Parts: sequence; C-alpha cells; structure tokens
Amino acid sequence: MTEKIDFEKVPFNYAMCLNAQCPLSSTCLRRLAAESAPDTLVTWSIISPKYLENTKGKCPQYRNSQKVTYAKGFLRMLGNIPLKQVKTVQGELIALLGQRTYYRCRKGERLLSPAEQKQIKHIMHQCGITTPLDFDSYEEDYDW
Repeated sequence: MTEKIDFEKVPFNYAMCLNAQCPLSSTCLRRLAAESAPDTLVTWSIISPKYLENTKGKCPQYRNSQKVTYAKGFLRMLGNIPLKQVKTVQGELIALLGQRTYYRCRKGERLLSPAEQKQIKHIMHQCGITTPLDFDSYEEDYDW
C-alpha cells in the first residue's frame, strides 16, 4: 500500500518524479507527491525524464518518505538557563540561525529540523548548559 500525501502540504514548486518504474518509487517523497497531485493541477514542477534516463545507480533526487521529528520553539529551554549565560547562548544561536529566523524559531513559528536541533543542543553544551534540553513541543512531518 502506497502512502497518500496531502497535496496541500507539498511545498510550492516541489520537483516531483514521474518515474513509476523506479525501484525506490514506493518510498520516494517526490514520486508520492506526484501520485497525490490533484486532477485540477494545470502545471507541475518535475524532474526531467531525460535526466532520470541517464542516472545510474542510486537516484540523487531521491527523498525518503519517512517522517522526521521537528522541534517547535525553545522558550522553555531558554527559561531554564541561568541569566548570566542567556546572552552568550542567544548570541551563538543568532549567529547560527540569523536574527529574524532565531526569533521565529524561538517562538515556534518555524520548525527546527533534526540537524538544527542537534546544532542548538551542541551550542548549549558548549556554553556550559547542563540542564535537560527539551524543546517546547515536537511534531512529525516529511523532510521535503
């Protein structure tokens, strides 16, 4: 049974794959997105069939359809940091994410990928934070 994707959640202009014969098509997010495209969709963004014909071995465009855990917000984490370390941690996180993105991620307006979560926890440890490092909440979604 192939997984059905809610096409409303597919990012704008996400390159889809039309290669139904690919051995990885049942677990490829690009192929599953193409299968979920509504009949009313007039134009598509696709990976060129000519490109795919000449691809040998594992497809470099393959995206695993397994969901990953994203973190949402880290206000609680910052609240547990001693005040004398907050400015240092905040500066490092702004350097990592950029100022605007830092504030959006902190409030949970933008989700944090598993790699970003790992980087944030690493920065916290580098700054001497030893308290548990849990984000405000978590949610599962595709790694588009």
